[in-house]
Amino acid sequence: MAMSAATLAAASQGSGPGLEKLFNGILSELLVFACTGAPEEQLALRTLSAGEVSTVVPLELERQSFFIPLESSPYCRQLAGLGFSGGYQEPAFAFHPARPADRILTANGRPVFVCFMRGSAQVFLLGGPLPSVAQPVRAEDGIESHYAGLTPPLIFLRHCFPESCWHSPQSTARLIVDDPLLAMRYGLLEYEKLQASMQRNRYGTTIAFIPWNAWRTTRQNAKQILGQDSNLSICIHGCDHTNHEFQSLDEGLLDAKAALAMARMEAQQTRTGAPFEPVMVFPQGRFSAPAIQALRANHYLAAVNTTVFPAGPETAEIALGDLLRPAVTRFSGFPIFPRHYPRNPFDSAFDIFLGKPALLVEHHHFFGAGFEAMEAIVAGLYKVEPSLSWPSLSGQLTRCCLQRVLPSGETDVMFFTRRFLLENREGRGDRFLLEKHEPDAELIAGVTVDGAATPYSIENGTLRLEVQAQPGEHRVIEIVDRKRARRRPSSLGMVYNAHVLLRRGLSEFRDNTLARHEGLLKAAQGIARALRVTGDRR
Repeated sequence: MAMSAATLAAASQGSGPGLEKLFNGILSELLVFACTGAPEEQLALRTLSAGEVSTVVPLELERQSFFIPLESSPYCRQLAGLGFSGGYQEPAFAFHPARPADRILTANGRPVFVCFMRGSAQVFLLGGPLPSVAQPVRAEDGIESHYAGLTPPLIFLRHCFPESCWHSPQSTARLIVDDPLLAMRYGLLEYEKLQASMQRNRYGTTIAFIPWNAWRTTRQNAKQILGQDSNLSICIHGCDHTNHEFQSLDEGLLDAKAALAMARMEAQQTRTGAPFEPVMVFPQGRFSAPAIQALRANHYLAAVNTTVFPAGPETAEIALGDLLRPAVTRFSGFPIFPRHYPRNPFDSAFDIFLGKPALLVEHHHFFGAGFEAMEAIVAGLYKVEPSLSWPSLSGQLTRCCLQRVLPSGETDVMFFTRRFLLENREGRGDRFLLEKHEPDAELIAGVTVDGAATPYSIENGTLRLEVQAQPGEHRVIEIVDRKRARRRPSSLGMVYNAHVLLRRGLSEFRDNTLARHEGLLKAAQGIARALRVTGDRR
């Protein structure tokens, strides 16, 4: 049960058995939220806690430092022992325990989320309000600004409903390095040392490869870098990697660029044997809603990006609930998976806690001092989740799902990519109810399971189907879009191509030469910003 502190106070003042009856073997867990300093609420909390919580004190509205004690791991799982900075969106309060209740979350050292026993029931007290998952999120804020409000109710739900609450059947991670060519050395990144580090420390890396560079890849480098024994892969990073090239609103241009990028990668694979993953990483992290439509039309599996917010008015359409799922699918049903720089361990732990792939991003300069920093990050992730695995990028995205066990014993599965690999890993039950957000039903021609057409339905923007899978069995589900005239990749003109050639040459000069001289690099970056030829958002 969950109730506000005001409701608790009102129930405590009523006549009859009321709350006492609930605590007499009926109630197993209770969450009391939105606690304030109102006298009647404080009296109700003192009575409920038998004096363990004596008073409620207001928190300052300025930035706070939050911490989840390691001792709270039975409740918090991957989040225990970690912290974050931020603040509440609304006024919040901390508790002043008269006796040591279990502290689950503190703000500036003060407990704001605590737990204690009342009879046979666990009681959780939260000093802040519950957030609305329908509230819009600003692009400049992201989910990080909502950690304080989201973390306690999510912990409560996962604790109370471990199997019937949406969760992921596996925890995965991947490092994505933007820009390098398939040459044994690019800038401050040496592939041989990267491969050795990955093997020693059990992690995997995907190179976000610029398709314009495909003609420069040799068979020897492709074989040596992407060998079978290396957990290294490449995905697609833009097309020409010009400034904000996928932020355009020109649907024809975006379709042509998406098609050209795919054609270049396919040609490179045919010529050199270098396999690639049909996943897009947008240059400078900038894209438009029509760009997402272009990716779907050209059979990309997904996008992985540092922001899930497209440029333009569509950003207002993303709600807090969208950011709690592994991928945002509001735009044409196409999945955009978030990634982030590994600056705060809480970010990746929160992703894993929610069932998201923990996708990290870096550039070649991160490895200028060696691989110790990356290896420390990997060790931290294994500490957060010992069962963490590092499959290929497309491998983990095609398996990415949330699932929950229904009272009937059936398993409800929410998946995100057009091609999905269902695995019955639980060893119980064989009937799965699958669903995927598909707001544009007219795009879909059919659904197959292991290549055979299967019945499905689409209602209120959700595609549904039923699949049987015995314990240990795998089934491949694929959503087939209606055929459309595919634009033939073509040149964008000599002037444009000359501009791309110059930009790519200058970028490589920066990475391979200037990056080794810090003073020269800073001077060059200052000139580029002054000329407004960088991808900086400002």
